[in-house]
Amino acid sequence: MMAGNFSRQKGQRAEREAIKHLQPVVNKVYELRGLEVPVLERNLMQSHRGGYDIAGLEWLALEVKHHETLQVSSWWEQTKRQAGESRVPVLFYKQNRTKWSVYMFGYVPIEGDRRVRCPVEISLEVFLLYFEHKLIAELNK
Repeated sequence: MMAGNFSRQKGQRAEREAIKHLQPVVNKVYELRGLEVPVLERNLMQSHRGGYDIAGLEWLALEVKHHETLQVSSWWEQTKRQAGESRVPVLFYKQNRTKWSVYMFGYVPIEGDRRVRCPVEISLEVFLLYFEHKLIAELNK
């Protein structure tokens, strides 16, 4: 029982840490446009209804994992399933004493102007750059 509670608390801490990285970017983009800033928060209904871990942006389905044993393939399948057809699936994951990694769809050039969509692993810093530009693009729709 204690191990399950510790694991749950560890997951909650990881979700709060992910929000700490994302919320300043949301604040910056929305405040520059004079818009009301959405607040990112843990999805408290995720275990009852299923679904992604962080709520607050309609286009994003963010799953957060903090485990010593990496299971990126199964976590990615879960992330895609929870995103459905209307949200962008993004997986944040890490082990103890390591930096965050981000797994998401990206586009890899193959020939000339052609490219293929495939899962890619990137650093948190690169993701935050993408995230800022994606927020701007979503607001321009």
